Amino acid sequence: MARQHLGLRQKGEMGKQSLLAVRRSRHATPRAWQSLAIAAILFIAVFALSAEAAKDYYKIMGVDRQADDRTIKRAYRKLAQKLHPDKHPEKGDQFVELSEAYQILSEPETRKIYDRYGEDGVKRHQQQAGSAAGNDPMNVFRNFFGGGGGPFGQQGPRRGPNRNYNLEVGLEDMYRGRRVSVQHQRNVICAACDGSGAREKSDIHSCEACGGQGIRVVQQQIMPGFVTRSQVQCDRCGGQGQVIQHLCSRCNGQKVTAETVDLDVEILPGAREGEEILFEGDADEGPDFEPGDVSFKLRSVRHKGDFRRRDNHLYTTYPISLADALLGFDYQLRHMDDHNVTLRRTTVTQPGWTQTIKGEGMPKRDDDGHGDLFVEYQVVMPDKIEGDIQTAFEKIFARKATRGEPAKESSHSHEEL
Repeated sequence: MARQHLGLRQKGEMGKQSLLAVRRSRHATPRAWQSLAIAAILFIAVFALSAEAAKDYYKIMGVDRQADDRTIKRAYRKLAQKLHPDKHPEKGDQFVELSEAYQILSEPETRKIYDRYGEDGVKRHQQQAGSAAGNDPMNVFRNFFGGGGGPFGQQGPRRGPNRNYNLEVGLEDMYRGRRVSVQHQRNVICAACDGSGAREKSDIHSCEACGGQGIRVVQQQIMPGFVTRSQVQCDRCGGQGQVIQHLCSRCNGQKVTAETVDLDVEILPGAREGEEILFEGDADEGPDFEPGDVSFKLRSVRHKGDFRRRDNHLYTTYPISLADALLGFDYQLRHMDDHNVTLRRTTVTQPGWTQTIKGEGMPKRDDDGHGDLFVEYQVVMPDKIEGDIQTAFEKIFARKATRGEPAKESSHSHEEL
């Protein structure tokens, strides 16, 4: 950068002299060559440190060198609200740097000097002009947002309303995780007028009706000899203290325009019902307040595979035939991420018996583990048994089916298989 070249001109001359010394010292001793090498290394180190120390105001504001005035203003508006000490006391140094960068780049003359001569050139210009090297960052902020400290003050940030949405997701999304793109419509500061509502800055005038106060004092006689005074909002300027002669053609004086953006909502594995995913500062913008937040509250819908959730555990039911219940079974249950879970039983399975499978439940957010999966077995009885099957059962149980005969009294409440 030019400012680095100015600041290092003398160092460059020293480097040239060192090179000349090398050329003249073809017959120099090893000790002399060692001294020259050390000098060259020191020169390179000093050059690198000086280049690193120079501030890049464009980088601080997050804009390129070709950015126009409106882009610089929008960048300052956004960053100043995020870095303000009332909201983030730990970012005070960044707020000061941002204010310094905005002061330099927002003025055409100082920006031209900075582009040509760098930070040192701006400082020399300010010293020659007898101006301060930098104004109070809070004054810069107040002047930008208007009197009263803009969206911040003694009571902290003044924020716009938040926007809250319900987002329905499947239980499988909470199990596997998913990224959902949601269209979000919001108001943003008008790019044409930078939130002033006027076609040109010269179109903004102080309201004559209220003297720029936004309020008027009215007198009212309630009875002979008695007059009351009260303050009311100025009906001419709407309490703004300013009137606009020619409105901005893009926003029609509203100071904001509508835009639609895509918000990528990331649902992490193990997400819970009612969990909120927050997007800070993505609600409506306004010229005199900080944008609120956008939040999405997760609402789960029942899984088509009949998985149910309780805390970190999953529950499901699995139908088996009478033969499976008596002889055992070996099945593969497809989980919500399509991997298979083995269901195996080698003995009799009673209706309603529940099997616990460790580590096949929901992912846990606090560690890398999972909850458990509980499988309840439902024995599906056949509608009827006849023919060879009935004969086989009669042989197995050593009895014939009872048809139309009165039930005999028994001392047993049920028959054990």
